[in-house]
Amino acid sequence: MRHRHALYLSEAMTQRLQLVAEAHRLSKSEILERALRRYLTAENNDTSRDLINIQQEANARSLRRLERDLAIAVELTATFVRYFVMITPPLPEDTHEAARALGKLRFEQVMESVANRLKTDRGLVARVMAMVDQGHPHEPHADSRQPGEAYAPSTTDAV
Repeated sequence: MRHRHALYLSEAMTQRLQLVAEAHRLSKSEILERALRRYLTAENNDTSRDLINIQQEANARSLRRLERDLAIAVELTATFVRYFVMITPPLPEDTHEAARALGKLRFEQVMESVANRLKTDRGLVARVMAMVDQGHPHEPHADSRQPGEAYAPSTTDAV
C-alpha cells in the first residue's frame, strides 16, 4: 500500500525533478522513493564515510587555524622588520665589531626565549588572539624617547 505525502521543495529542485521525470519517463513519486531509499540505506550502512567526513571537516578547520596563525606571525615579523629598519640609524664604521658581538648575544637570547615559549602551550599567537578577543586597541609603548629618536634596546630588555 502506498501513502500520500505533502512535500515542499524549492523551485529549483522542483524543476530538476520535473526534468529527470520527463527524461527517464518515471513518475516523480518513483524518483523520490528511489532517492529516499538510497539516502536512508547509505545513512544506515556507511558510518565509516560519515566518520571520514567528520575527520576531514575537523582537519579543514585545523588547517584554517594554522593558516590564520601563520598569517599573523608573518605580518608581525614584517611589521617589526619595517619598523626596525625605519628607525635604526646606520652605525659608524668603528662600532661594527661591537655591534656584531651584541647582535650575536641578543640573537642567542631571542632563540632561547623562542625555545622556552614553544615548550609551553601559550605561544605568541594565542596571546595575540586573546588580546584581540578582549578588544585591546593597539597602543604604542610609552617611553621617555623624544619623537624621531631611535630605539636601541639594551641587552637586559625582555625578549
